[in-house]
Amino acid sequence: MDTIKKFYLYQRNKLLRFDYTQKKLSVIYIYKDFDTYNGLIKKFLLMAKRQAEIPFDFEVLVFKNKEEEYATLFRNNRGKLINLGFKWSSNPLILLNLVRLLRRKRPDIVQTFILKPNLFGILASLLAKVPVRIATDLTLIDQAPTKLRRLRDKFLYRIYKHITRWADHVVCVSEAVKNEFLKLGLYCNVSVIYSPVDVENAFSKDHKKLLQSNELNGGVVIGIVGRLSEEKGHADLLRAFYMLNNKYGNLRLLIVGDGPLRKDLELLSKKLRIEKKVNFTGFQKDVYKYLDMMDIFVLPSRTEGLGTSILEAMISGLPVVASRVGGIPEIVDDGINGILIEYGRVDQLVTALSVLIEDQAKRREYGGKGKEKVLKRHSPEKFIEDHYNLYVSLLEKKGLIWKRS
Repeated sequence: MDTIKKFYLYQRNKLLRFDYTQKKLSVIYIYKDFDTYNGLIKKFLLMAKRQAEIPFDFEVLVFKNKEEEYATLFRNNRGKLINLGFKWSSNPLILLNLVRLLRRKRPDIVQTFILKPNLFGILASLLAKVPVRIATDLTLIDQAPTKLRRLRDKFLYRIYKHITRWADHVVCVSEAVKNEFLKLGLYCNVSVIYSPVDVENAFSKDHKKLLQSNELNGGVVIGIVGRLSEEKGHADLLRAFYMLNNKYGNLRLLIVGDGPLRKDLELLSKKLRIEKKVNFTGFQKDVYKYLDMMDIFVLPSRTEGLGTSILEAMISGLPVVASRVGGIPEIVDDGINGILIEYGRVDQLVTALSVLIEDQAKRREYGGKGKEKVLKRHSPEKFIEDHYNLYVSLLEKKGLIWKRS
């Protein structure tokens, strides 16, 4: 009886007790690498910091890991990271290595994230006889920045559709992503679990207004946080800011992030003669202190699975202007906590920003409504509970876990 572990969860507002008869639930998460700081890496770091609150053990397995910065941060927070050490994330030998490792580790659950890890991970966990196999989709199918890569992904997604025959469940980051994959014709159940926000970090006393010592001091600060790549719409924002700068004299633009288009965007700001009003900060691990500098947050993306940076802006009390694409309308309620525009419509972007520039009371109102929504639906506790409930329900269906009366 010493090996019996008792777990508790809320389901239908009642506290139910479950017994898992072998050990504490063990979960392995499979992802491509730990090199790029993105929304998923933030989730892993958040879970590592909250390990004491999580009712299951988890490890993160990656195909490759060149950079040690984020891996070290994860391990310093007691996170367990397994690196297969491959240089090419499409190497077919990954499948063989995954099968061997999963047979040795014998996890109760494998959960994979994004296209290639979904393909390799579901097949490997099937061959390794892992009891529960879950795929996770974080982006829309058209997420890739080039037409060639989007064409390649369409082919791979057709393969992925058939791979889901051997998955027990697919988790999507938003209803928009879920609906797109349902149209693809997946062979298992699909549900939505929304991304969490690091509430504690957002409310940290260390994040005080930095405007007193910053060159952005004075006027209304418009900001964006995101990778400097085609799909984020930075060029449209620069063109809109150029028009706004001609109308209002007290504006600043704060661009937080780095990426392949940085030089092009810096050159565009010079061509538009707004470079003195635009601040490129480069990549920042702690975005909240930069969000504290902003008065309005913008994300004019072409595609978004959900929009993690929008959630971070909303928890910081900022009004949001964003494209009506993907999962964004699920978090930005037009006319309530922000303003939605059509992607590529610079004129609409100018109009929306003008409304908020001129109306400070509306900025406060939208910011307060946004913070309220994020606290209610995107807390780390809810994210962890939703996953745990899913794990338990799938194990229960297979007779490996049961509810006591």
